[in-house]
Amino acid sequence: NRLRNDLTRKGELKKGYVKEKYGKSSQLRFLHGRPVVPVGYVQSRNAQHKRKSVNKYTPEGRELIHKNLNIDTKTMLWLMRNPVQGRSIEYADNRISLYAAQHGKCAVTGSIMEAHEIHCHHRKPVAKGGTDEYGNLVLISAPVHKLIHAADKATIKFYLNLLNLDSTQISKLNKFREMAEMPLID
Repeated sequence: NRLRNDLTRKGELKKGYVKEKYGKSSQLRFLHGRPVVPVGYVQSRNAQHKRKSVNKYTPEGRELIHKNLNIDTKTMLWLMRNPVQGRSIEYADNRISLYAAQHGKCAVTGSIMEAHEIHCHHRKPVAKGGTDEYGNLVLISAPVHKLIHAADKATIKFYLNLLNLDSTQISKLNKFREMAEMPLID
């Protein structure tokens, strides 16, 4: 009741979580320009399909967690034990994280990669101010990496024939080539 005089219907929602979840509510009010979320409009859901046996405290639970990753743990171990020489610890950690996030697949072709063909590509090249941050790295296969940086037409033709990319894969490849300031492939 004390806030009744200070609450108004007038105000502006900036983009974000509150606008996304409660922006359509007619119950939304503002207190000194800040949104007050209507309790009656809050919707919650119970977590579904999570087995109680999956937890980090028992050996069986930990095994289920790693089983759900859908990645080759031998390749993951190889990446952990063989960091790229001359690169930062951040680079090595992000390379491992990317392998798990991409489920061991190439970002362009979508094919599962073996340990020896995994290349970690900087979206924005280091020479142009790129960093080893997670958002600037992506895992791709060795032939795709050569194709991203290839300037020679014969090399480009060789790797295009080798990979046999479809139109969506070529558009992904061209995005990486554009960021590397290389000419696009038709």
